[in-house]
Amino acid sequence: MAVVLILSWCQAAAGQTAQAQAPETSRAARLEAQRRARAMPGLPPPDRSFLESKLYWYDGQYVLTRLLNGWKGVHYSGGDFPTGAGLKFGVAFTDVAVGSIHEDEATPNRVDVDAVAAYTSRGYVQATGAVTVRNVGGAPIHLAARGGYWEFPQEDFFGLGPDSQEADRTSYLLDTLEIGATATWEPAPWVRGGGGIARLSPRVGRGTDERFPDTRGRFDPADLPGSLEQPDFRRASAWVAVDWEDNPALPRAGGLARVEITDYHDLDLDRHDFRLLEASIDQYVPLGGPSRVLALHAATVVSDTDAGQQVPFFYQPTLGGRKRLRGFREFRFRDQNSVSLTAEYRWEAWWALDVALFADAGKVTFDRRDLDLSDLEATYGVGFRIHSNSAYSFRVDLGVSREGFIPFFTGSYVF
Repeated sequence: MAVVLILSWCQAAAGQTAQAQAPETSRAARLEAQRRARAMPGLPPPDRSFLESKLYWYDGQYVLTRLLNGWKGVHYSGGDFPTGAGLKFGVAFTDVAVGSIHEDEATPNRVDVDAVAAYTSRGYVQATGAVTVRNVGGAPIHLAARGGYWEFPQEDFFGLGPDSQEADRTSYLLDTLEIGATATWEPAPWVRGGGGIARLSPRVGRGTDERFPDTRGRFDPADLPGSLEQPDFRRASAWVAVDWEDNPALPRAGGLARVEITDYHDLDLDRHDFRLLEASIDQYVPLGGPSRVLALHAATVVSDTDAGQQVPFFYQPTLGGRKRLRGFREFRFRDQNSVSLTAEYRWEAWWALDVALFADAGKVTFDRRDLDLSDLEATYGVGFRIHSNSAYSFRVDLGVSREGFIPFFTGSYVF
């Protein structure tokens, strides 16, 4: 019974990740079988006990996924919040292929609608909505209009630069109103690109976490760009990605490379015009078969400003938390530029469970000339990833650094 309950939880989480794609489950199962056959040619399927084979079949039916997709598009959603936001409560509305009884990915001018309203036990708020027109005119082009409001009342700040101290932890409030539009082009199955434009209205206030002092009371506002006055911004971005993963929902081989350039224009104060260049690459190396994988990740964020301009501290790249430098707290290091490296050995201990040994390294810098591989912070640890037959569900990572031990329990994939 305990095993069945665990599997039910996995399926519920997988249902959120798959976003109501139950009609595609048979195709997904076939693709998974083909992937495993290619990865291990000539080998017979694994021997399973009677109970395990029945549970494996049950998992492939996505019974709870179908039940928990909601009623007439309304379903549970925990929203998208940073680590430490508390317990999540929320509701979402998703209508795929509005006005059609079929959910075919290739349908011209298909309209999807998605909205989320969520709240956490620590006062975090999200209210977002998007309307997407897919395959505009029959071409592989997708256009979306989106907007949202976020209130994060207990964001952590430890100071700027690689020498910031854990003892200087403070709290601040950041809320943002955003309205914008995006376009995505998929000229081939392995390459896609796009861009977008949006208007942002960020506001910084006093943090509500009573355990720590307010950021602007502990640090000199003159040393924190954007802490006293926050303008509205016009944000324009463009990106391209090359994807050769075998299964993006649960990669075992291949990789992904992505580059994005974002331009922020200060609409009010003429103090905070800046650009960010973000680049990352993932590579998955099978070690004798799909059950053992070496996963590698590298990423960098580089900022650029004109003379007399500054990057607001709340838009500067950070390291620490559930994805980068997992032995440190979320947002532990922050500055103008960052570089990070990760290596994981992933072992499929059971068809529904991966065990991972990981090591992370990285640093932040003010000057781009210091953005090298010297003096990196390092963390290491072990992780457990629950997944269905073909899709990731959730994970637990236990990270260790010079500042101690930190556990992370999250529904977001690391890479």
